[in-house]
Amino acid sequence: MQEQIAIVASEQGGAATCSSSPTAEQVAEGQALFNTQGADLTQAPNRVTATVLTRENDFDAIGGEWDELVSSSCQQGVFFLRWHWNRVWWRMYAPQGSELFLIACRDRSGQLVGLAPLYRHNRSLKGLVKVQEICFIGTGTELKTSEHLDIIARSGYQHHVGQVVAACIQQQPGWQRVWLWGIHASSPVLPHFTKALGDTATTSSCDRLPYVATRTDWATVKLGFGSNLRTNIDRYIRRIQKDYKCEFYRVRTMEQLDEFMDAFVQLHQERWQSKGELGSFAYPNFKEFMQETVRDSFRCGRARLWMLFLDGQCVAALQAFVDRGVAHYFQGGFKSGYEKHHLGSVMLAFALQDCVQADDVDEFDYMGGGSTYKDHWTKTSHESIELEVLRTGFRPKLYAAVRYIEPGVASIYRRVIPQIVREKIRKSLGAV
Repeated sequence: MQEQIAIVASEQGGAATCSSSPTAEQVAEGQALFNTQGADLTQAPNRVTATVLTRENDFDAIGGEWDELVSSSCQQGVFFLRWHWNRVWWRMYAPQGSELFLIACRDRSGQLVGLAPLYRHNRSLKGLVKVQEICFIGTGTELKTSEHLDIIARSGYQHHVGQVVAACIQQQPGWQRVWLWGIHASSPVLPHFTKALGDTATTSSCDRLPYVATRTDWATVKLGFGSNLRTNIDRYIRRIQKDYKCEFYRVRTMEQLDEFMDAFVQLHQERWQSKGELGSFAYPNFKEFMQETVRDSFRCGRARLWMLFLDGQCVAALQAFVDRGVAHYFQGGFKSGYEKHHLGSVMLAFALQDCVQADDVDEFDYMGGGSTYKDHWTKTSHESIELEVLRTGFRPKLYAAVRYIEPGVASIYRRVIPQIVREKIRKSLGAV
């Protein structure tokens, strides 16, 4: 039996208040929820109720409304807020023992006007203290997949959605920590959500998202490059075109998509394994995750897939998700042996040029993570924010204390304990 509560906010009232709990049938049908405590909210045009959804069939049932809400929202970089991306992630990467915590916000007519794509799970800090944490779907695991995250709100409802989601979380028992990572700094909901949480919430910068504005021409785009790249990129392109029969194209058919996916996986793994790294496709289920999300986004017109052939052989493949004018460069793969031709730079330049020429791309997003190569391509970036709330009590305080001292302890541990001994300790702990 799922736990559901409803929170009500209106323009006439200040703080959010509780209303009656809805039935599963009301949630499925999107009916309006009315306050049973006698308050007259019929004159409040922006009255909003919030309901917690915890069952997977609720996740499935809300898919159409979810995507319509995303399309009508004010958020930037919305691809990673789409229903399908989050649904596939949840199916493949939900931590063991975790529980959905989707907060659906509706107006008086039952229309979905806000959504917080969250879940609850137990987070352990170095095995010393465990807290129940509320976080975004797409985060909370070792594998980083999602960025530009947010509480989604229909235009005009940002204040009300931020208010009722905060009240809904505050009234839920059991959790010790709220950790929302990767919120775009320009989020239209974050200021209202943070204000409603009060002094318990802290925010800080957590990542930098470099990007290139592509609603211009190639000469203007190059002005934003670092001096060395700006001077040499066209020469790199001319050289590779002189030395090889060079064919670059964007994938446009399902047949080409199948060819792309095979080359993409192989080239990505080859690139990272040549550097002594495992590569993303070594992670469990990652190949299946990417195949499903790329195919769906391609069918919906939300994918850019590029391939480069030299003398008939595919040597590079880049993949981006595209939504509302933003191309999110997600991953790439490059064949070894072309270092003197600067294959990676040439391929990225070709993809950028394609975005400059496209009518539906205004921005090429390099996404976060701090890779230094991105600084050669642009000087402009967005900021990403993380928000944290720690509840009062012994366990949250212990969590905060362990987290505070852990970096220093880890540093001393690395300095004092020889690496060979650390390896034996790690193996022994892994066997427990």
